[in-house]
Amino acid sequence: MLSVLFVAAFSTDAEKLACVSKKVWSIDYILDNRAVLPCLEEKAYDFLLFDFEAGGEYPPNILKEIYGQYPILPIFLLSHQHCNFVEKAAFATNMILGCFSIPYEFNILHNTIQNTLEGKIIRIIDMYDIDPVTAPLYTKLQGQSIEIQMIRNFILQTAQQNSHVLLYGESGSGKEVVASLIHYYSKNRPGRYLPVNTTCIAEDLAESLLFGSCKGAYTGAIDKEGLFSEADQGTLFFDEIENLTLNLQAKLLRVLETHEYYKLGGTQKYSSDFRLICATNCDLQEMVDQGLFRLDLFYRLDVAHLIVPPLRQHKEDIGVLAYNYLKQTRKHLSREALSLLCKYNWPGNVRELFNCLERAVFAAKASPVLFPQHFDI
Repeated sequence: MLSVLFVAAFSTDAEKLACVSKKVWSIDYILDNRAVLPCLEEKAYDFLLFDFEAGGEYPPNILKEIYGQYPILPIFLLSHQHCNFVEKAAFATNMILGCFSIPYEFNILHNTIQNTLEGKIIRIIDMYDIDPVTAPLYTKLQGQSIEIQMIRNFILQTAQQNSHVLLYGESGSGKEVVASLIHYYSKNRPGRYLPVNTTCIAEDLAESLLFGSCKGAYTGAIDKEGLFSEADQGTLFFDEIENLTLNLQAKLLRVLETHEYYKLGGTQKYSSDFRLICATNCDLQEMVDQGLFRLDLFYRLDVAHLIVPPLRQHKEDIGVLAYNYLKQTRKHLSREALSLLCKYNWPGNVRELFNCLERAVFAAKASPVLFPQHFDI
């Protein structure tokens, strides 16, 4: 059963709807639209029904406030007249997902809203004025800041090329999300996307992991394909590339230059056409100067590069990130909690934000609203 907040013009409208919908919706109603935000702070609702003729303030102003604090909350408009110009304007600016006239046929109202909610991802796509092809840019890379928009543009531009990519950014800032989206929109999409954290590559097993091995190459060795083979026609993502030893850097460089390699213990030459995306939270140029990273490999990797900004540089996205994360828990933030999150600098970036929200959900127990006391920052 879905939980609904109905901002009604008349109590009779609300009582009638509550009666006919009691098997599918649990309805709370108010008659003053100024009470909407306090209600949303106290309880999590699946969607909002908003009668344009309800008492209170000028409806578009209230809708803007709701949309600003709860940008993904589904809002449906009701009107005792056919949707007029102002109501259509609200719909056009994406503050509402649908407009219905009163009186209505409940089955039509219910089915339309249900279908919209089930296909909500498509409506969210419409809200951002994009088509389904570019939908993952908005569902996986959430936010509306200039920084996030620039990353989306970089992804689409870079995906059309076949050059290697180097991503800079602090831990937890979303570099792997960017890498996976570049693969998704590239010609290599039918191939595999293989993320590898180079920190986890043991030196004595590195060559076998990357190049594969032939039976008898070493004690216990079996015929095995390596990452270069598995990534053929796909994308290989090396996170924390700075951790590769100089020896492995030299071997990686040769593969990038020739697209050819030998399995460990083998004499047969293999070829692989893969795209390499690397990420680092270090200054590779400084590592080159210190002799810790090969200059020729650096030049080979640094064809297209992007600095993924830390969360503290686009705090305006915290509300959307938190809202989407909490949606599955049926909890939401109070204004005071959101203010607290926006004041914190998030050294662990988006990963730390999500971990913090998870702990807060646990601390809040049965409360549908997260308050500052539920957070440990």
